[in-house]
Amino acid sequence: MQQETSRGAITLESADPEIQPRIDYHYLDTDDDRTRMREAVRTTVALLRTEAYKHLFRRLTELTDEILDDDELLDTWMLGHLGTAIHLCGSASLGPASDPGAVVDQYGRVHGVTGLRVADTSILPTTPSRGPAATAVLIGELVAAFIRRGD
Repeated sequence: MQQETSRGAITLESADPEIQPRIDYHYLDTDDDRTRMREAVRTTVALLRTEAYKHLFRRLTELTDEILDDDELLDTWMLGHLGTAIHLCGSASLGPASDPGAVVDQYGRVHGVTGLRVADTSILPTTPSRGPAATAVLIGELVAAFIRRGD
């Protein structure tokens, strides 16, 4: 399974911790991601229209054949219907202190802040191909072991 190539961004709107950060998912920002999603939508519709699904599927309600047949129209439809399950990853990059984009070291310690660690999927460079819940638990367990060891 190929990973998505679009990357989102989280930016602070204010230094005030009461102000929510701005999250821009950048969904389908790359040609690769749009092409793959178009293929997924068209394949899904084709499967739904097969004899095997006849008893479960009557018709599409919003997605017309005109939209399905036109890449630009389909891109607009996809962006209007795309959502998230909030399985975010990669907002606190793991890397050496010399990397200006890195937030934590290999032990989850936040660069430049004594006593603070990050132990969740935000340290992952890419989103796992499945829901990251088990991966989040593993990261938490590893960081807990590092703390116990004194790392």
